[in-house]
Amino acid sequence: MNATPTLTAEAANTSSSFEHILFPRSPIHEDACLLARFLSGLKYEDIPTDVIDTAKLIALDTLGCIVAGTDTPLGGKILAAYAGSDENGCCVPGTPTKLAPSLAAKVNAWLADVLDYEDDASGHPSATVIPAALAMAEHIGATPQQFLAGVVAGYEAGLRWHDATQASPDVYRRFAVYHAWHGIAAGAAAMTVAGGTEEQFRSALGHAAANTNIPLWYVQYGRPAHALKANYGQMALGGLDAAICARRNIVGPFAMLSDAERGFAMIVGSDKFQPKHLSEELSTVWRIRESTLKAYPCCGFLHTTIEGVSKLVAAHNIDYENVAKLRIGTFKRIPEWFSDAAPASDIDAQFSLQYVSAMALLSIEVGREWYSPAMMRDPIVSDLMRRIEIEVDPIAEKAFWEIDQNMSSVTIVTKSGESFSMKVDWPDGHWKWPRKLSESENKFRRNVRGTALETRGDDIIEHVMNIDRSNSLNGLWDLLASV
Repeated sequence: MNATPTLTAEAANTSSSFEHILFPRSPIHEDACLLARFLSGLKYEDIPTDVIDTAKLIALDTLGCIVAGTDTPLGGKILAAYAGSDENGCCVPGTPTKLAPSLAAKVNAWLADVLDYEDDASGHPSATVIPAALAMAEHIGATPQQFLAGVVAGYEAGLRWHDATQASPDVYRRFAVYHAWHGIAAGAAAMTVAGGTEEQFRSALGHAAANTNIPLWYVQYGRPAHALKANYGQMALGGLDAAICARRNIVGPFAMLSDAERGFAMIVGSDKFQPKHLSEELSTVWRIRESTLKAYPCCGFLHTTIEGVSKLVAAHNIDYENVAKLRIGTFKRIPEWFSDAAPASDIDAQFSLQYVSAMALLSIEVGREWYSPAMMRDPIVSDLMRRIEIEVDPIAEKAFWEIDQNMSSVTIVTKSGESFSMKVDWPDGHWKWPRKLSESENKFRRNVRGTALETRGDDIIEHVMNIDRSNSLNGLWDLLASV
């Protein structure tokens, strides 16, 4: 670990009424200081093997999501918006495009989230952590070990800030507080890849907090839904810029992170700032272990329903033409925010319980094909959505708020009078019950299918899952480039 700089003592002895921007004295900043010190000293060699393996798996999963995102109508628009190429820039996997580091992080983060297929851990940390770590690694020529340490650091910082800035249910309904920390996660990841002094890490975290987007509820402003959702692209850019500035000793507002009156928690709408979570069990509890690799390309709130419907259809050989009604019991957030029997866009469909349930009833192969223009217009899909009823289950509602559980019960009633029911407590792929490695590899292959990287799919899997056996990332950049 880096020793505490002498600047700390200078800050403590000053007679000014102001806190030092990098080394604030108030006890409320202590936990943020401990986190910054931990991050500045984190090295690949310090990290448990299973944590490194998880970082590699998440990197592979996110790369697949990015490549799949390029082959969608929205992904095409994003790429067109940033058309052009910088031969000295950083890659956008699956395309010939190379962009300046900040823009590469931004575009890759948006592409990772196009299908809502990236990982789930109180938000989608991989959508900002992986693009920021990739861009910084390519920008400075970092080693695979530096890259993997950056991924782990992003989760450590991001999820701890999530925990520290929780909100009450009333506030949570107005502000998407649980999205706000993604920029800090990106900043921690990029800074760890680059390496630096504790002062630089504090500046990077401060810059990242100052660059944070407004935590918006993107499904709440009307239809069609906001296409860029929680704006992870801008958060990844802000995080990478934070590290780039900090590396040049451009001082960042670290003290704002835990300023109780006007700091980060207040800015993002939290009414329950608990800084103790920032340093709790550092180097003992590794937060990346809590990441769920998604089985379905849609909001994670909907996964237990999809799983229940899919299992009932398979177990009882139910033909969609024989479905008279599908009843779904779930938590209140679903009928309030995720009920849409006529989604106007692919983004709306990703947040429509009716639409994704129709995909399950039809046994459509999981992937971006769910949101093809032809599927969105299919009258069979529209008809099935009209047969779905959603009601609030008090048990599921309690579990949602008390233990962060997305419980769902489903009942399929057939035209022949049969009824089949199932309750699903946790989704397939939840971190407590992870999917098999082969399932994650097959997800990656499906994501790159039909793209410029399809023939390299197995090579990319092999390379990423053994990346720390190499001293260079050049082989990865070659595999990800499309020329």
